[in-house]
Amino acid sequence: MDISAIVSNPKKVQQFNKKDIFTAEDLINYLPKAYNDFRQETGILGEDETSVFVMKTDKMWSPSQAGKIPYFRVLGTIFKTGEKISVTFFQQNYLARELAPLMGTAFLVAGKVKYNEQYGYGITSPELFEPMGQGTQKIYPVYRKIPGMGMDYLTSNIKKALGIPDVTQETLPVETVQRERLLSRKEAYYYLHYPNSMENVEKAQERVIFEDLLYFALHNEWAKRATSPVSPAVIMETKRMQEVTQSLPYQLTADQQGALDDMVKNAKAHTRIHALVQGDVGCGKTIIAILAMVMMAENNYQSVLMAPTQVLAQQHYEELVRLTSPFGFHTVFLGASQKAKDRKDALKQIASGEADFVVGTNSVIGSNVIYHNLGLTITDEEHKFGVAQRAALVKKASEGVHSITMSATPIPRTLAQVIHGASLQLYSIRTMPNGRKPVITGMVNTMEKLYAFIIREAKMGHQTYVVCPMIEDKDDDIKSVETLTKQYQADLGPHGIRIATLTGRNKKQETDEILNRFKNGEIDVLISTTVVEVGVNVPTATCMVISNAERFGLASLHQLRGRVGRGDLQSFCVLDCHSDNDAAKARMNAMISTNDGFKIAEEDLKLRGSGDILGTKQSGSNEYVLQAMLHPEVYEKTVALAKEFLEREVRCLLMDRVKEERKQADALTA
Repeated sequence: MDISAIVSNPKKVQQFNKKDIFTAEDLINYLPKAYNDFRQETGILGEDETSVFVMKTDKMWSPSQAGKIPYFRVLGTIFKTGEKISVTFFQQNYLARELAPLMGTAFLVAGKVKYNEQYGYGITSPELFEPMGQGTQKIYPVYRKIPGMGMDYLTSNIKKALGIPDVTQETLPVETVQRERLLSRKEAYYYLHYPNSMENVEKAQERVIFEDLLYFALHNEWAKRATSPVSPAVIMETKRMQEVTQSLPYQLTADQQGALDDMVKNAKAHTRIHALVQGDVGCGKTIIAILAMVMMAENNYQSVLMAPTQVLAQQHYEELVRLTSPFGFHTVFLGASQKAKDRKDALKQIASGEADFVVGTNSVIGSNVIYHNLGLTITDEEHKFGVAQRAALVKKASEGVHSITMSATPIPRTLAQVIHGASLQLYSIRTMPNGRKPVITGMVNTMEKLYAFIIREAKMGHQTYVVCPMIEDKDDDIKSVETLTKQYQADLGPHGIRIATLTGRNKKQETDEILNRFKNGEIDVLISTTVVEVGVNVPTATCMVISNAERFGLASLHQLRGRVGRGDLQSFCVLDCHSDNDAAKARMNAMISTNDGFKIAEEDLKLRGSGDILGTKQSGSNEYVLQAMLHPEVYEKTVALAKEFLEREVRCLLMDRVKEERKQADALTA
C-alpha cells in the first residue's frame, strides 16, 4: 500500500520518501533504534547517565533568545527529594504555549542532569518531558529523526499503518511460526512500536531477525541454484594482461598477485570465476578487477563493471582508460545522466563488440544493453545495490559468465561461503600497496592547533577534507556544513586558504566540478557531508577532519579515513568528538588503535546491537550480512529452511515476494 494512502500531506510524503519509506509496509519497518525504559524513577544520577524523576512544575520563564537561538525554561521541584531543577528547551518556543496552562502539575522528566553552583541542577533538551498520567511511566521507542517531521507525526502514522490488516498479515507458513516458537508478524510489529516489556521487545526482534535472514537465505539459495560451476568463456592467452601488469608504476602485493593467479588458473581450467575480493579501503582491489578484465578482452570476451555511484563509476572508467587504452583496449561508459547521443553510441559499440570494457552504474543492466560476448561481470560494493539489481548480474552467472564482487566489508570465510555458495573463491587483500603509510589518527586538541596544521599542509600543496553529519543547523550540539564553512572562512580565509563546500544538494555537474577542482589542487579545504565517503581518490589529500565523530558508526569513520592516505604522503585523520558516551569512546579508541579494516569490522560487529540493524528490507545495504554475522546459528537454520521451501515450493507471502524480485531481476536483463 502506497504511503500516500495514509499520509495526505504531499510534503510529508516527500519527507518519508527521502528516508526510503514509500509504502505502509516500509513505514512499519522504520523500527526504533533504541528503547528508553522510563518505568522506574532513578532520582538524580551522574552527569553522563539519564536521570528519570517526577517534578512539580512551578513556573515558566518567558521565551527568550541566547544570541540568535530561541529558548524557554521551566522551573520546578523534584517530588521525592525536594531539589529545585530547571529544564531548558532550545529552538522549541512553540512548546511554551502548549505547556503554559500545565504549570503547577506533575511531569515525568528524563535527561542528563548537570549541576551549576550559580543555578543549581538543570537539564538541557530533555529526552522526555511529559505530563503525568496513566501510562506515562513506560518504555519509549527512540526513532531516527526524519528531517522536518516531529516524532508525534511519525508515530501517529505508524499507528495507522499497523491498523491496516494487509500490512501486518502473516508472511510465513503458520507451521513455521509455531515450530520456531516465533511471535506472529502482527504481534512482533506491535511490540516493537508499542513495547510493554523489554522481554517482548526481544521476542519481537527475534521474529524480525528470523524473517530478515530467511529472506536473505532464500535469495542466496535461489542464486546458487541458478549458477553454473563451469564457464564457456575459454581463456587461453594472458600475455597482454602481463604487459599491462608490467606497465604499472608499482608492483602487485603478494595478496593481489595470489588472487590474480588463482583466477587465471580457474579460468584456464573452465572453472567459473565466482570471486569475492575483500579488503581494506585503498588496498588495491580495483587493479585485480582491471587485470581480470584485460585477460577477458585478449580472449575476445567483454567485461562489465557496475559501481553504486556516478562518481565512483566515473573514477573506474578513467582508470581503465588510463591503464588500458595504450594497449589498444576500448572502454565505454553508461550512466543515467549521459547525453542521449553518447548513450546511443555506447550501446552500439557494446552490441557490436567494439567495446572491450563497459563501466557504469546500474544503467549497465538495463534491458536495452545488449552485450556482444560477455565473459565477466564485476560489482563494486555489491551491498550498496538493491536485491533486484544484484540478482540481475547474478542471473548472468547461470550462463557461466565469470563474476567478481569487490567489498570493503570483510566477511568470515565460512559465512561468505554459506551466503554465496561453496564454490565461492574468497580473496582477502590484507597487504597495502607498497609506499602507502598508515594514516595517523587522533583527537582534536584545540581548534588553533588544527588550523595551524591545515595551513601547514596547504602550504605544502596538500588538501584537507572536513566532514559534517548535517548540511545546516538543526541541533546546537552538531556542527553543520553551514556552520563550519562560516567558521573556517573566518579563521582560515585570511591566511589564503581556499575553501569550498559539497553536499547531496549539489547537482551532478556542480559535484563533478568541485571534486575536479579539489583533485587539481584548486581547493585547500573541502567541507562536506558523507558524499565524499565513496569514490573520491585524491593522492594529495592528506588530512580528514571528522566533525561530531560520535555521530558516525565505526565502519563509516573508517571508510571516511580511507579517503586520505591514497598516495605515498603521510596522512592524518582528526576526530572531533563531543560525547563522553561509552559506545562513542569505544569507536574513537578503535579508530586510534588500528588502521586494519578487518579488525575494525570485528570491533564494529562487537559494538553493534541487533536493534541497530533491524528494518533493512527495503535497503540495498549489507545489514543482512551483519545480521548473519551476529546470529550465525539463526542464519544456518534459515538456510536449511530456505532449501526446504525451494524444494517443496512452499507458498507464503515471503516466498511470493522473493519470486517477484527474481522476476524483476530477469526483466532487468531480458
